[in-house]
Amino acid sequence: MKLIWARSLRVRLLIAINLAVLAFSLTWFGCQALLMSNQHTGRWDASMQAVGQQVLLSMPEVLPAGSSEPAYSLPTETNVRPVLMSYQVWLRNGRSVLRSTGSPLTPWVPLSFDKPEAFHMVTIDGVDWRIYTLSDATGQIQVQIGKSQPQLLSLLHLWLGTSVGTVLLLMALLGVVTWFIICWSIAPVQAAQAALRERSPLDMSPLPADELPTEVKPLVEAFNALLLRLEAALQGERRFLADAAHELRTPLAVLMAQAQLVQSATTLEDSHASLAPLICGIERSARLTEQLLDLARLDAVTSPSTQPAVALHEIVSLVVRDYDNSAQTAGQRVQLHAEPCSAHVDVDAVGMLLRNLLDNALRYAGAGARIEVVCREQASSGVVLSVRDDGPGVPAAEHERIFDRFYRVPGTPGRGSGIGLSLVARIANLHSATLEVSEGLDGRGFGITLRFVSASQPRPPDNRAPEAPRGATLKPQRAP
Repeated sequence: MKLIWARSLRVRLLIAINLAVLAFSLTWFGCQALLMSNQHTGRWDASMQAVGQQVLLSMPEVLPAGSSEPAYSLPTETNVRPVLMSYQVWLRNGRSVLRSTGSPLTPWVPLSFDKPEAFHMVTIDGVDWRIYTLSDATGQIQVQIGKSQPQLLSLLHLWLGTSVGTVLLLMALLGVVTWFIICWSIAPVQAAQAALRERSPLDMSPLPADELPTEVKPLVEAFNALLLRLEAALQGERRFLADAAHELRTPLAVLMAQAQLVQSATTLEDSHASLAPLICGIERSARLTEQLLDLARLDAVTSPSTQPAVALHEIVSLVVRDYDNSAQTAGQRVQLHAEPCSAHVDVDAVGMLLRNLLDNALRYAGAGARIEVVCREQASSGVVLSVRDDGPGVPAAEHERIFDRFYRVPGTPGRGSGIGLSLVARIANLHSATLEVSEGLDGRGFGITLRFVSASQPRPPDNRAPEAPRGATLKPQRAP
């Protein structure tokens, strides 16, 4: 289970920055402590050399003769700190003329004036000492500087205590400053959040993104794009509801009037005559209701690209077979040319698409018309599904508008709702299929061709649009 604080970007940054500073500080402290604790490093040797030279330079040129006790002592204001290291000054005759408090009465190392300076390691009373000896140019005076292990540890503890305290104080100040900087940096994000909270539920206007940080701006821009799509979807649904209410109101009023005519008929012949338009009105209302329900069902269709491949030619054959009786009744012929082919499609949606294409062809091609349905796979363009007829056709200027909801070409005979081709375009867009409008058979009529991605080709991404098209890719062209 994740910690609650881990969800806060400010807390994450604050902890990460302070942990990084702490890690680097500890590493630096470790290296410095290792360096300082080593007696043999040049750092301590250099400090001992500096103290030895200072002591030697402070000695007078003429030393008084006398007792064996030290004849001189360094001033207390000198930079030589007895707490950190000890010193002794010896004459060539073995007399001690100066020593620090606590240093032994005997030399740490035997007096030797042959070498101007040298370093030694000795153990006195179980304590390790690092000794530096320095002689003057005349060979009459020798200074011995000693640093014991307890002195080194005392200095190390003092340094560590001071350094750790300083670092902790600096880290506390750094944490406070970092917190304010982080809060200042994400203030535009919090402002956008506050603006979003104060909005009404249906306010889909984009959020301002000019003042946002570069890292957050792409996220808000993507969210704004989503808001625009949602706004388009809401507007489309509002138009759809308004149009549907208008389209349903008219046939319902007509049905009511025709039912009243049947009710007011005084003879059986008048009653039969009134029933025919009533039945036609009921059929038209039922068809309109069915298409409206189909349009609503498309919103629940999952992405076809995630579904397994299906045999498209079998679906086409089943749907075409259902229209054989209707075509024979109207004296029309439906010709099917289906070859084995597979595609990643939604079975119900493709059946809905083909039923609308066939219904339009049978309705508007006219009596005695020939309707051709082709389903095959082409190596260059995937799976092709086309429905063409040799009827009166649709003017080229109307090819794009026929896919709008509730639009009917002026002068079209018969009654229709104007939803069928809108459903076709919506389903084509759902499947990322190419939709082409062309002439029909024998250089006349009307034809629609859809090209689906074959099961053998890479699956297309989910390309569902929130609003029914004009959405599919339209490529008007002449039939070959």
